[in-house]
Amino acid sequence: MAIKIISSSQSDKGKVRSSNQDSGYSGTNLYVVADGMGGHAGGDIASALATQHVAKIDDVYPDSDQAMSSLLDAMREANRNLSDTVSKFNYLAGMGTTMDAVIFTGSIANIAHIGDSRVYLMRDSKLTQITKDHTFVQQLIDAGKLTEEEALIHPRRNVILRVLGDTSEEPEFDIHQIEVQPGDRLLLCSDGLCGVVPNYLIEENMKVANLDEAIELLIDEAKEYGAPDNVTVLLLEVIDDAGLADYQQPVTWLGSAANEVVIKQNSAGRILEVFSPKAWFDAFRDLGRKETFYSINDPALEKAIGEFDGKVRSWKKRGTALFLVLALISGGALWGVYSYIQTRYYLGVENGNVAIYQGIKESFGGIGFSTLYKQSEIRIIDLPDFQQELILKSISAESLADAEAKLEQILESSKDG
Repeated sequence: MAIKIISSSQSDKGKVRSSNQDSGYSGTNLYVVADGMGGHAGGDIASALATQHVAKIDDVYPDSDQAMSSLLDAMREANRNLSDTVSKFNYLAGMGTTMDAVIFTGSIANIAHIGDSRVYLMRDSKLTQITKDHTFVQQLIDAGKLTEEEALIHPRRNVILRVLGDTSEEPEFDIHQIEVQPGDRLLLCSDGLCGVVPNYLIEENMKVANLDEAIELLIDEAKEYGAPDNVTVLLLEVIDDAGLADYQQPVTWLGSAANEVVIKQNSAGRILEVFSPKAWFDAFRDLGRKETFYSINDPALEKAIGEFDGKVRSWKKRGTALFLVLALISGGALWGVYSYIQTRYYLGVENGNVAIYQGIKESFGGIGFSTLYKQSEIRIIDLPDFQQELILKSISAESLADAEAKLEQILESSKDG
């Protein structure tokens, strides 16, 4: 069956970042999202250069193997271009970018992935994450040391293990080839969406019929969660070609890739920018949020994993100690309350007779705090009205002796009556 791809796309700076370092491309057969890293070291330049280079292969290919080969070659060339750029302009050292790209051949979606941007597939209203993040926290998830929910707030969630850019290692890509069908939807997004918004909310908003509206809602969800990073979203829908044979998807550039990249021959401009008050503020505002790259073989990564394991052991020890302390405090408090209750007595009614109870009359959550100590032979109906009312409300006593004395007084008064 012949298919067509229709799409909607948008990129937003978010609520915290001072600039948009994401890039995106929505073409005729090729779709790309890239998230630049490096902050003022050039994350915007990295994502824009890489996206603009890879976009050159947007074409019709005879088969999936050739399309995938062209895509991977273009991404490797983009990586070399970034390395060459850093060698010429050393103030850009450390820049890099994630990338997810999908190129279609017939009904096959050919996907190449590196970093922590993501591709999702929705089929029959069910969302499936196609790509797996190349991140420190994903390794912890795979090892069973961290949950998906904990990863969203982990302090090292921005540590990336594979990127395009200023690294001595050849990039390693994950590839997927999926046969799509009419009704399917594909989502490409930067971690400004998937890094803060839970998957169930992404799924819910992807079900919205209108693509443009769905995109707006997804970005609004990111903003509801504070939008601490740039947010770039491409939403693709697979439709039957029969109804749109003449439809031509417009080309859209997003984020930094929508601009011409101009790199100065020296770092003077960057130095002046860094010393401007606004640049200082922006750098401080981005501090702690920008991504960090570790090679998979980097000793620093092993150290980070070791530190995490040590913290987990420390957390477990602290948790156990805290539990014991709280248990002791709670136990001591409960024992204190119990001991106090056992010293208290009151007069009440049991089976129509006046009785002595040990404890207090009050209850909590349906749980009583008293037990019957002794039932007397004095019938409540034989007493004067005022005594009946007092006993029905209960007459408190300071001790058992006090309770016995008050019971004796009631007995004497009933005889006198």
